[in-house]
Amino acid sequence: MPSDASFHAERKTGIGGSDIAAILGMSPWRTPYEVWLEKTGRSDPPTGTLAMRHGTYVEEFVAREYASTTGRQVERYNALLRHPDIPLIGHIDRLVIPDGAKIASHKRVIRTNRGLECKAVNAYSLGRDGEWGEPGTDQVPKQYLLQVAAYQALTGCELWDLAALFGNNQFRIYSFRRDPELEDYILTEVDDWWRHYVEADTPPDPQTAAEAKLRWPRHSTGKILQATVDIRDRLHRLAQIKANIRELEDMEQAIKDALYPALADAEVVTDAGEEIASFRANKDSQKIDFKKLALDMLANLDPNEQTKILDTYAKSIPGARVLRLSKSLEIT
Repeated sequence: MPSDASFHAERKTGIGGSDIAAILGMSPWRTPYEVWLEKTGRSDPPTGTLAMRHGTYVEEFVAREYASTTGRQVERYNALLRHPDIPLIGHIDRLVIPDGAKIASHKRVIRTNRGLECKAVNAYSLGRDGEWGEPGTDQVPKQYLLQVAAYQALTGCELWDLAALFGNNQFRIYSFRRDPELEDYILTEVDDWWRHYVEADTPPDPQTAAEAKLRWPRHSTGKILQATVDIRDRLHRLAQIKANIRELEDMEQAIKDALYPALADAEVVTDAGEEIASFRANKDSQKIDFKKLALDMLANLDPNEQTKILDTYAKSIPGARVLRLSKSLEIT
């Protein structure tokens, strides 16, 4: 396998199989804007997360379980796959060795008609929205269907299996045949998205408040936006929600004002011998006042020198954009 640095550098040169659902707005984990940030070098790809490490470790087990279940042998294929005309790339999990053969590839030339994708899946996803069908079918979440179709487009393999381990206690295999119509759709969307956003260096529209703040961290002085019907309705709804929150917070405080004196210095509250609440102090912590520490260390210098040194190490922190609702929107 390539090193982490070279792997991430390669990922910036095209849209990978796991990126496709994201650029189409179908991924539960990433957005088009996040993919754009990564492909244009404005952010680093997520690395080293527990879920990613778990997936890497489990991949080998899933591949071996697939081989044991099906009687088919599998082979790693470490080279980066790249479409000859479209900026579509991919690193596949395994190739399946054809019956009677010893290898599935030679000098990067693929000599099999079947590939394998290995997944470690949350057990709860089995009962969610009917995304997963019965074993042996091709009914899987759309992000995985798109990924498999992309790998078939890259390899030319007519068949592809997806082996999934659900919650470390249920193993299933799903099977796919090439779908030329789906592949054409993916290639068209990948090519268009790459040209419109990456090559043109134009970001796709943010989809969350966090992404919008990242995209536009500062306001344009004097710029006025005429509210659309949708914006106006959302602002009114936000004002109503804020009013409801304030009312609930006032109710919460009133209950605490009546409850805390009754609890006095008790550590635990019980009811019929069962603990129903605790009122313990958190562990003590320490916080260093670095400004006072610096002033004490500079105490022997005259005030001008102190100010000069402190200014040298002062860091300007940009003010965050804050949405403040006009009083005309406030609900009383």
